[in-house]
Amino acid sequence: MGRLVYASMTVSLDGFFTDADGGIGWSAPDDELHRRSNEQVAELAAIVMGRRLYDVMVPYWHDLLTDDSAPDVEREFARVWAALPKFVASRTLSEVHPSCELIEGDAVEWIARMKAETDGDIEISGVDLAAQVEEAGLIDVYRLNVAPVLLGSGRPLFHDRPTPRDLELTDVRRFPGGTVALEYSVKQ
Repeated sequence: MGRLVYASMTVSLDGFFTDADGGIGWSAPDDELHRRSNEQVAELAAIVMGRRLYDVMVPYWHDLLTDDSAPDVEREFARVWAALPKFVASRTLSEVHPSCELIEGDAVEWIARMKAETDGDIEISGVDLAAQVEEAGLIDVYRLNVAPVLLGSGRPLFHDRPTPRDLELTDVRRFPGGTVALEYSVKQ
């Protein structure tokens, strides 16, 4: 049985992953943090993403595979990303990029089956999808990069939770620019 990891999100100290205008430019990682993300993604068994994240991530990283002018750390991520099985949960798409597979039917049920049938970590990405999976109690690990910025407003990373969830800090790393990478596991 695999673990579901909610990951790859950089948040402001006040809990937003986009600014008030929907921008994420403030969250661009330095090379060291990017290398850490590359390592974590390379260890995944698969990634499941929501439609909004799919719309942003797949074209960008797929196009970067052939961009020789991109920084090495980004091209490395693009190669790791390309090799990873990718699944998309969407109620509106009828087809996805050839490097991905569209989830048919109820995404939360599909993800629960995948978790039961997979060895290794499966990353859940996309705030709306993660909220649904979290509500079902399926997430095992939370990985967040907390940036040294207060945005004041924007889109919050976490939705309101009906019940608390007890977590245990399982990893912490500080990066030169002041970002802190945190990993919390759900207490059993």
